[in-house]
Amino acid sequence: MFNQYTYKSMGAVNRHMQSLGETVTDINNIFTTGYKSKDTKFHETMNGIKGNTRRDLTDGVAKVTNRELDFAIQGKGYFEIQMPDGSYAYTRDGSFTVGPNGELLSAQGYPVVTSRPEAEFINKNYDEINGEAEAYDVGVNSGAAFIPAGSAVAMEPDGTLKTEDGTLIGKLNIVDFTNPDGLKDVGDNVYMATAASGDVVDVEIGLMNNQTEIKQGALETSNVSLVRNMSTMVQLNTIIKAEMKVIKILDQMQENLNSTITRNV
Repeated sequence: MFNQYTYKSMGAVNRHMQSLGETVTDINNIFTTGYKSKDTKFHETMNGIKGNTRRDLTDGVAKVTNRELDFAIQGKGYFEIQMPDGSYAYTRDGSFTVGPNGELLSAQGYPVVTSRPEAEFINKNYDEINGEAEAYDVGVNSGAAFIPAGSAVAMEPDGTLKTEDGTLIGKLNIVDFTNPDGLKDVGDNVYMATAASGDVVDVEIGLMNNQTEIKQGALETSNVSLVRNMSTMVQLNTIIKAEMKVIKILDQMQENLNSTITRNV
């Protein structure tokens, strides 16, 4: 019986130690661009105090940098980037650079995915007055963006990037998920989609209410609250110490019981 309670208590300690580790990670990333902290809430159950940890998806503050390749997302969504194996990943870190071939790269060195209109030939219609006319439908082509050497980059409110002479570079792809809390953190401020994150959804960019806005020349700061995380650390340390005392008492009770049984045999 005591072993059963000991195992349960050890399981609780392990979970709370994991939450403590996540809290320390949050504090270490207080200056990481676009970082989203973990929010741990505690509640009492029949088996003791439990902690439920979720990612805090609230915006960080957009800090002005005046660098033309810095972009801050304000609202929901993630920048879409392409990994070396061809898969897609997602980040809130908009500190972009230009690669050796002119490609727009993420802070991690991966191509930033953009979209641009692409004329697709559909059919030819004969106009009796003006003669033969070609009919086109505008499609969308997604891929890496390339910036001409020495060109300044300007962004329109909808996320479209152009050079100073009006040459189209591409439109930043901002996407979200039906359950963004289900994204997998693979490190280096990068997330991957999972079955739990649900469907990917294109995010509308603009200046209207409830729309996601992208600010050029700014970076989203971490949303880590040092005060909240320090408070969480104190709570977790208190809980872990209490659980360790319970385990010690259970071990002593088990030892006393074994000694009693041995003497009576």
